[in-house]
Amino acid sequence: MVVYSVRGAGVEELDRIAPACAAACADEAVTAWALAGHDFSALFREWLASALTDHEVVIAERGGVVVGVSTWMALASAEPARRQAEAVAEQARANPALRRMAAAVALPHPDVPHLYLASMAVVPESRGRGVGTAILRHRLTRADDERQPVYLEASTPRSAALYARHGFVPSGAPHALPDDGPVLHPLWRPPRHPPRPASGTTGSGGGGHLAPGGPR
Repeated sequence: MVVYSVRGAGVEELDRIAPACAAACADEAVTAWALAGHDFSALFREWLASALTDHEVVIAERGGVVVGVSTWMALASAEPARRQAEAVAEQARANPALRRMAAAVALPHPDVPHLYLASMAVVPESRGRGVGTAILRHRLTRADDERQPVYLEASTPRSAALYARHGFVPSGAPHALPDDGPVLHPLWRPPRHPPRPASGTTGSGGGGHLAPGGPR
């Protein structure tokens, strides 16, 4: 069995992570559709740098080589995602080539505290070898410990099946992106552990999980 080292990445690792991220995302369904042949490598590097600084980037390595990259955002509400969508829309007004990317990030988010898996991609030569599973197990274990629900949008049936195996369930109707773009499937994962009882109380004996499907 292949064993990967999975960990959070630091800002100082941008130069070694960026090439792997570019290779992993080049043919990802949403990215390939959004790029439409344009070169946004400088902009993607800027976004990755922002994720390393302001959010969380979790990577998988094998033998010291980065083989998978994921970005996560801890959101208190839908407002930060809405502001991000507005920022990309503003960039698209100055650069029409970004119009598709603006559409991809404009989808509504759950308006409750949650962890958002914004992206996860694996370099081509390591696909189908458990990299995504290793990243998910690593980060979802912590989400469970922190009683944190997780939200994402799956862009392919294969990725949706992977997420389903890790406890994600449909959360709302699928969203078809314009210009014959991919269909995004909103998925929600309640934390696996029941909430801790308040001090001086005992548990109710119920399951303790959030309602399946999460917010709509």
